Parts: sequence; structure tokens; C-alpha cells
Amino acid sequence: MDCMMYDNNGLATYTMSKALEAYEEGYAVYIAHPLDEDPDDRLFSAEEIIKSDGHLFIIKEEVLADEQTKN
Repeated sequence: MDCMMYDNNGLATYTMSKALEAYEEGYAVYIAHPLDEDPDDRLFSAEEIIKSDGHLFIIKEEVLADEQTKN
């Protein structure tokens, strides 16, 4: 995937368009919290990703289709 940015720990973050693309491919998408004060928040729908535009996103792992619908 392109549109990556890296923090000081080498963690890749992505823009909303890449987060949507990854979500549609079955990957788990999270909002990044770069200061490590809070855990990263998992997003469970394209609507949640779109509403979070302006944040950076982390794409962590591929998940099964039935896990994508959990809230």
C-alpha cells in the first residue's frame, strides 16, 4: 500500500482513502493514537472510517468477514 507515513517507532499510518481500501479488502482498520495515551480504536464500518477523516489510520491484520460486523 502507498500513502504511508511513519512515526519514530517505524509504525506505518495511512490516509482515509487507503484505510477504506484496506477495510474493503478485509483488513482491520484502527484510528492511530500517536502519543500512546490511549489504545488505538478499531473501526467496524466504512461509515466510521469516513467520519474519522482527518486522522491517521493503522491497518493491522487481515480478519475474517464475520469479524468485520462486530461492534
